[in-house]
Amino acid sequence: MQLFTTHRGRNDFIKLILKIIIALALIQILRAAIMGGLWYIIHPGNNIALFQIINGLSFLLVGLILLLYFKPSLKELGLNWNDIKFRTRIMYVAGITLLIFMVITPFTFSWELNILITGLLFGIISPAFEEFLFRGYIWGKIEDFPEMANRGVLIWIIVTLLFSIWHLGYIDVFLIHPMKIDNLPLLMASKLMIGLILGLIVGFVRLKTQKTYGSFILHGLWNVMAP
Repeated sequence: MQLFTTHRGRNDFIKLILKIIIALALIQILRAAIMGGLWYIIHPGNNIALFQIINGLSFLLVGLILLLYFKPSLKELGLNWNDIKFRTRIMYVAGITLLIFMVITPFTFSWELNILITGLLFGIISPAFEEFLFRGYIWGKIEDFPEMANRGVLIWIIVTLLFSIWHLGYIDVFLIHPMKIDNLPLLMASKLMIGLILGLIVGFVRLKTQKTYGSFILHGLWNVMAP
């Protein structure tokens, strides 16, 4: 079956993808600028907890800016709740509760602030930011394109590829990280691969549920349980 019925349809879709890529690049530049500015002002040095606070703040500030600028609805973020069955709602609540438990538990054993902050960043803040952006807003924008209706598998693949490439934008974090990175090219290649694998998994959940709740929960659990 032919994907695009007209050359105009194909060209419009290419323009849409290019706009998304440019937007993602600008978002990463904004995040890196905020991260770098906070790092310069605060000078965390070798303090991992302080560094992760700065990292988390950069996500929160960029997320707030995007919400204020685009003003997405819950439906556009894949978070509309009204059409979810009661049993599924219970599963989502249980999943989020489990995720919060997994984030907090390691801190209760050591009472080290660094562990709590890292858990919140990688278990809650980062997954929420990325899932609502990729499996939420971007997924919805591609799905709204007339000739992409009922082409969920193709949308899944496209969003996954974008998500994988997105991880290259985190190079600034590794360049200024208190723990010096010995082999940066290898690390970035591994981030690409991890982004691809994780994107396929959480994207499949988004494809089947039509919501971002499940992908957020799974993404958070992946990060928390990653070695």
